Amino acid sequence: MIEIDSYTIYHSPNAYIGITLLNRALSGTPVIVQRRPICIPKERGIMVADLLGSKESLVKGSYHREDCIRWAEKFGIELNLIARDLFQERAKRWIASPLNREELPARAYYAALGSGKESLLDQALFRAAWVDGMDVNEEEVIKHCISSSGLDCEHILNRAFTMEITQMLNHSMNLFTKAGCPGIPTWVIEGERFWGKDRVDWLVEKVRSILPI
Repeated sequence: MIEIDSYTIYHSPNAYIGITLLNRALSGTPVIVQRRPICIPKERGIMVADLLGSKESLVKGSYHREDCIRWAEKFGIELNLIARDLFQERAKRWIASPLNREELPARAYYAALGSGKESLLDQALFRAAWVDGMDVNEEEVIKHCISSSGLDCEHILNRAFTMEITQMLNHSMNLFTKAGCPGIPTWVIEGERFWGKDRVDWLVEKVRSILPI
């Protein structure tokens, strides 16, 4: 069975669009997609660009918003981008939070593994962020996503902060770093990296090239 490592964060519209496109493209294909949501350690900043040792200018940020809107319209993906002022307001809370950015939703996802409903939670977290405009770093939002996925909130949140889940989260971050992932979303298959929503087609071609005839 072909395995793909899939690295994302939930507060990335590029990740949301990319994951949506990949799910569509690989539906019914005999492949295992290992979802590996990561978080951004406080000492590395709050943005993916910070995590990777760079910065995103206002010009680039503005362009990325336009580009995501175009992609969503082209492929019929529901998308509601939040205002920049709201993002900055949330960023202040993220900095003050005892948790790393994206840590709570990532922990919730790993805690749901084995339930058979982890994919539903994954989709609910992306939808909360990019359709409903919610902040998935907030516990009440996480509870909403867990419940709407048919999972038990108390069980998932209790498990989310066990050593087992901490090790899963750290393992994914270590793999992300070791693979040299240049951004979010990145997929790795047989050591080959595919970065960005515009590389989904290339990733699918790679999958099809190694599928047994």
